[in-house]
Amino acid sequence: MGANPGITVTEQSPGTYLFKGSTTKSVDSWVDLSVSVHVDAGTYTMDASDWPLGNSSWLFGPQATLTPDDGSKRTNVFAPRDYGPKTLKAGTLDCNIFINTTGEVDKTFTPRLYKID
Repeated sequence: MGANPGITVTEQSPGTYLFKGSTTKSVDSWVDLSVSVHVDAGTYTMDASDWPLGNSSWLFGPQATLTPDDGSKRTNVFAPRDYGPKTLKAGTLDCNIFINTTGEVDKTFTPRLYKID
């Protein structure tokens, strides 16, 4: 899927990614690992069984913004320390996985979005 200075990302299975390599500078967000999905109005949570550095780390994880169908303001909805549950309006959810760490990286990650109601 790509490399960004020294970290190679491969999709191990649908929705599961391996980040492997070494870097001496922050990689920043991975635009190649972004996805947009339309969500219906409801309550959602984002989770993973394999958080690389925990679900509160700004060094590695997913983040998402919502652009509501009703034209209201685009908002950040999921990020470290704040993965849900959240009541969302119907709209387009833009998600990406970021990695902002340095050094050796060998992490597998499978983020998931769940609709609660």
